[in-house]
Amino acid sequence: MRHGFRTITEELYELHQTLLDQWPHLVRIAVALYDEQTGMLHTFVRSNLDQLFLNHYSAPLSEIPSLTEIAANGRPRVIKDLSVLRQSRSEHSQVISQNFQSSFTEPFYFNEILLGFIFYDATQVDYFDQHLEKQLTAYTRLMEALVISDVLPVKTLVGLVETTKEVTRLKDAETSKHLIRMASYMEIIVIELADQFGFSDEQIEYMWFYAPLHDVGKLAIKDDILLKPGKLTPEEYKTMQTHVSEGLLFLDSIERNFRFQPLHHVEILRDLIGAHHERWNGSGYPLGLKGKDIPIIGRIAAVADVFDAVSSDRVYRKAWTIETALNYVVENKGVLFDPECVDAFIKNRDKVLAVAKKYQEEGGA
Repeated sequence: MRHGFRTITEELYELHQTLLDQWPHLVRIAVALYDEQTGMLHTFVRSNLDQLFLNHYSAPLSEIPSLTEIAANGRPRVIKDLSVLRQSRSEHSQVISQNFQSSFTEPFYFNEILLGFIFYDATQVDYFDQHLEKQLTAYTRLMEALVISDVLPVKTLVGLVETTKEVTRLKDAETSKHLIRMASYMEIIVIELADQFGFSDEQIEYMWFYAPLHDVGKLAIKDDILLKPGKLTPEEYKTMQTHVSEGLLFLDSIERNFRFQPLHHVEILRDLIGAHHERWNGSGYPLGLKGKDIPIIGRIAAVADVFDAVSSDRVYRKAWTIETALNYVVENKGVLFDPECVDAFIKNRDKVLAVAKKYQEEGGA
């Protein structure tokens, strides 16, 4: 039987409907993913799309002691009465205790590396007996397999590209911290605009996954241009611009060769690669798109990428101060950058500064 693409959200919703027939008080199933590089836990998918709490939520795992403990011991946790969480300082615990009565949580892993948690919540105290726990453990393994089958191809691709960069010395031009910062700045903007543009947590997570690949086409650019310490000539700059088209060709090749490991939400990656150098006033490349003709992912990435580029050392110039970089973004609101993206970025100035500080380069100020 032939099956079309189904998102993890759709799979989880169908699973939940099956469980509700037998367990009517089991009213919520949610998955959160853990990012080992940043130590952050992100909401990913949930079975109840009409529930408006804990949307686009993230927190350091280290600040959630109960989850840190079950991640370390690998055992599920049952809380028979969630009222015990009402004294917790974490937003997650407060919200859960106010909306549900009991919970069952399982961590899940790949090659002994923590991938995340699956949360089952009920509207009845002491709802999770041994029979239900056993059944949910089986469903957790199913969800674990679905998440891994979705996420593993992306992580494999990113790892392959990073390995290639190291071999080809492209890492000299773009550090891993640049990629984390750029992805983090994108996430700040995306979360601020999520309700306006209808971004789901699943889509936001894939933007995070794909962000490190925005300049993958630079693998096709010769080192004498890519790593040139001075200003590029017009001919060299034209060659540098081809990294966008080269990146799209790379993506076409990946889609052909990943037929048995499809890249989900690949349209996000295509817009990210193809549109992050387009500019609001039409002065960008490769197509010279203008205003809202530029895909929203490209408009978001443009702010994040340019801000980090000008506030970081490059082979051809020293970094600007953070304040100078922020002023540059504001001054080019409605010129180079989408005004809504700039507003979302500046509104979260404290978060931007926290990212810049946390992931600064060795020896940076």
